[in-house]
Order: sequence, then structure tokens, then C-alpha cells
Amino acid sequence: MSHDTMVLVAKVFGPIWMGGFLLIVLIRTYNPRRRQEQERIARSVLPTERPEDRS
Repeated sequence: MSHDTMVLVAKVFGPIWMGGFLLIVLIRTYNPRRRQEQERIARSVLPTERPEDRS
């Protein structure tokens, strides 16, 4: 395989692969069935008590 052929293959299939990957990420991110799990993960990084509660 020559260098020019490899460059052509990379230029053609690279954006297709990246577009497919982006589509999969977006579908998984905005899937309504995953909302509860995402809310749990998002709240896990927050502190459990507020600073006002500490005395």
C-alpha cells in the first residue's frame, strides 16, 4: 500500500468513523432510559451536606 493510498483511506474513513462514534456518544448521552443512572452519577460528586448545616 502506497503512502498516497493510505492517506486517501484515512481521509475517507476517518471522518466516517468519527461521525459514527459521535452519533453513538450522543445517543447514549440523551437516551431517556439512562436518565436515572446519569442523575445518580451527577449527584455522587456533590457533597451530601450543605455548608450551612455544618456548625
